Amino acid sequence: MTKDKETTINLRSLIIQTILSIVIVLVIVFGLAFFFRKELLGFSEHFVRIFGYWGLFVGMILSDSLPAFVPPDAFLMLAITGEMDPILTILSMSFGSILGGSLAYFIGLYLIPRFHLGRQMVLHYEEKLLPYLRKYGFGAVVLSALTPIPYSWMAYTVGTFKMRYSLFLFGSLFRFVRVTVYFYAMYLGWITGG
Repeated sequence: MTKDKETTINLRSLIIQTILSIVIVLVIVFGLAFFFRKELLGFSEHFVRIFGYWGLFVGMILSDSLPAFVPPDAFLMLAITGEMDPILTILSMSFGSILGGSLAYFIGLYLIPRFHLGRQMVLHYEEKLLPYLRKYGFGAVVLSALTPIPYSWMAYTVGTFKMRYSLFLFGSLFRFVRVTVYFYAMYLGWITGG
């Protein structure tokens, strides 16, 4: 199997996974809107009143700098059910995500190499992410910004391997695309489920 063919197969698989994840999110939101609309409206009303756009921004910083904190899609759900403005939601969440990824990058660059436990933790994920870095280089950051590849772990990894921050930041700008696509997929699920 040639290298080009192997790259195409992996990219095709990632594209299929991404499309499937968007469809799954849409179906889940449809189900939530159909069965739990009243409860979600009540919860999101409190979230919007108390935290607003700053809550989305800070939530995304935490989500994309601390793996397994809260999935970013949970904040999208709160924004949609709380009837927050789409543009402000997308901007606050995207900027929060990029800032969170940048924090993860600098943790990978400066802190993780100094601590054995941190290095061991990242090594587990590096094994899964290194093939993407080897094949796509900077493109691996773009792929993690758009696809189900964990963005925060990619940020730790490229920081650990000392990728130039400007390249990482440029690739991270694709988080705007991901947040926008998932926002409207979830919005479609919400309005069709109610």
